[in-house]
Amino acid sequence: MALDRELHGFRVGAPQLPENNRPIRTRLLLTEDASIEDNLATLRARVVAIRPNDVWVSADGGAVLSVGGSASQVRFREWRRGRILEAPVIFRRPARFLNDGVPDFERDAALDGISVLGTVKSGLLIDVVHRATAIGELAADVRAHVRRKVADRVAPYSALSAAIVDAVLIGDRSGLPDDVRSRLQIAGTYHVIAISGGNIAILAAVIIVAFVPFGIAGRPAAALTLVCLVAYALIVTSGPSVWRATVVAVVYLVARLLDHRTAPWQAFAVAAALLAVGEPLDVRNAGFLLTFGATAALLVAVGRGLLRGDGRHGRRWISWLVASIGASAAVEIVLLPVMAETFSRVTAAGLVLNIVAVPAMAVVQISGLVVVLAPIEALGVAAGWVAHLGAAAILDSARLVDIASWLAIRVPAPSAATVAIYYVALAVCLWSSTRQTKLAGVVALVICGLVIITGSPARQDVRGLRLTMFDVGQGDALMLQVGERSVMVDAGGSPFGGSFDIGSRVLEPALWARGVSAIDTLLLTHGDPDHIGGALTLIDDFGPRHLWQGIPVPRATSLHAVLERAAASGAVLEQRRDGEEFRVGDARLLVLHPPPPDWERQRVRNDDSVVIEVVYRDVALLLTGDIGADVERAIAPRLTPARVRILKVAHHGSRTSTSRELLEAWRPQIALISCGRGNPFGHPAPEVIARLEAIGARIYRTDLDGEITVDSDGDHVFVNTFIGERK
Repeated sequence: MALDRELHGFRVGAPQLPENNRPIRTRLLLTEDASIEDNLATLRARVVAIRPNDVWVSADGGAVLSVGGSASQVRFREWRRGRILEAPVIFRRPARFLNDGVPDFERDAALDGISVLGTVKSGLLIDVVHRATAIGELAADVRAHVRRKVADRVAPYSALSAAIVDAVLIGDRSGLPDDVRSRLQIAGTYHVIAISGGNIAILAAVIIVAFVPFGIAGRPAAALTLVCLVAYALIVTSGPSVWRATVVAVVYLVARLLDHRTAPWQAFAVAAALLAVGEPLDVRNAGFLLTFGATAALLVAVGRGLLRGDGRHGRRWISWLVASIGASAAVEIVLLPVMAETFSRVTAAGLVLNIVAVPAMAVVQISGLVVVLAPIEALGVAAGWVAHLGAAAILDSARLVDIASWLAIRVPAPSAATVAIYYVALAVCLWSSTRQTKLAGVVALVICGLVIITGSPARQDVRGLRLTMFDVGQGDALMLQVGERSVMVDAGGSPFGGSFDIGSRVLEPALWARGVSAIDTLLLTHGDPDHIGGALTLIDDFGPRHLWQGIPVPRATSLHAVLERAAASGAVLEQRRDGEEFRVGDARLLVLHPPPPDWERQRVRNDDSVVIEVVYRDVALLLTGDIGADVERAIAPRLTPARVRILKVAHHGSRTSTSRELLEAWRPQIALISCGRGNPFGHPAPEVIARLEAIGARIYRTDLDGEITVDSDGDHVFVNTFIGERK
């Protein structure tokens, strides 16, 4: 790509980092309207050209940009889909977390069309150099009109309801907080606010009914409906799910126009083939599998009469209820391995909640259309109230997972063999002609389903001592294992907090890949967000029996949320102090810091980090948290002079740590540094690397080596990294 040719280090998967990363004048074709959240604007665009020097160079690649400054809160309305902007952009590559069992997020982003991320310091630096086409500008005007009407007629009842209506009508989910999105995903009802087959089907039905008073039916109605659906797809926020649903509808309606009595299976197959030919990379997208898997499940269920009920008048509601649960169950059965593989989650809540969420979505969509189109204000306001009720039903029903958390469980990704046997067994159940074979298929299906739902990762026995430093970017997360005992030291996270769940997205699959399904002790060295960001997930899904912390900080709300969750789970909360000693298997753990506090802390401090020395026969490991040079000098005389010494470098390699006094007093042979690729702090500092090299230490870094594993039998040490040998 152009950025890689000009600056180097931007190729997907390249081991080296970008060189001379500076603002570059860039032309961007917006693929979505800009959104604003937390005083930060987000642009999704295609990079069409860059000017690294004095000449424009053609480029092609998807980008997601963040725009800072107060001006972006006003100007973001000018940044519409289809317009071309120019701005000085500082580009960076998407995050990669190189651990066994963890997906390559950079590669996945590239397959989804996002090659780079970027930052623009201020909205004042962005110029609109070309407007969109006439159709594009008209579509943007329609989206702006929808947002205004929803803001006027729904938002007064609830801002969250307005966000749901925007999502259902035009696919704009920027107004939904991360916790709401997460709850809907866990509940299995997130699909109702993503424009997909259900929305398109409802819209098509509304359009066809709207033509009836004008005497339009048959082929003319099909033709007009086809035009309306394509126009709708051009208006709403673009996305693969929109076009997948639209293509299926278009194929079916074109067949009607040609007087083909097309079976749903045929339209389904032709649409899937067209999408596979047009966007072959979309086939490996989870959304493609979910869309066509769910549709196939419903078609099979309908074709075999599994969703039919007693049609007698007095029992129609029972028939509808049975059919709804049956439809949800059919989809859940077909997609069980896909959900476990893609999201590491299995939920049964959708079986019940879709009975509420799907009709509520229909209410939101139909009343939302009235909100937008009603010429009479009173009618629009009344429709806004109805839309609010429908949105509230979607949101409130999802709270079931808060009450009954067992309905949604986290699971490791199933093995390829388990997935293959599951789908072979499902095919046998559906299409076998003999009763005995069907019964065998049912048994195999149930067994595989139970393996997926209850399966724990394949356990890896640890002989001796193992320390794993996980690649969590600019944060800390280590796992100490001695035999069958385990201590998790910190839980990663972003230095500034954020919505990315490092626990569920990175640490959990990395631990599963290590054969870990439970943690004995979780040690939080201190309460900075880059050390406790994944702790809630670890508490929920790995159930540590003990949680160790250092000096309490009453005003640290994020830390207190972790402590409260741990206490509620039954973990024993303990404060560790200088001078304490413990045994974990055959290893001794000596607490070297902090001493008892003589004043109440008002904020989290790096120098309050819990420091532990692990001594295993003739090997010593020093785990330092984020302490500075003063604390290092204080503990240096007390360190064990073991034959093999391993240092977890403090504070990600900051120049204020890893002091010369510590290194000369203890002289570690191996140094482990946890830091993020291209982090804005410049960690590890060059002077720290120089001091470590001066004493002859072998240096391993997560930004260069990925996950680092240290194994020891008490006499010898063996180090392995995710990328293998580094030159």
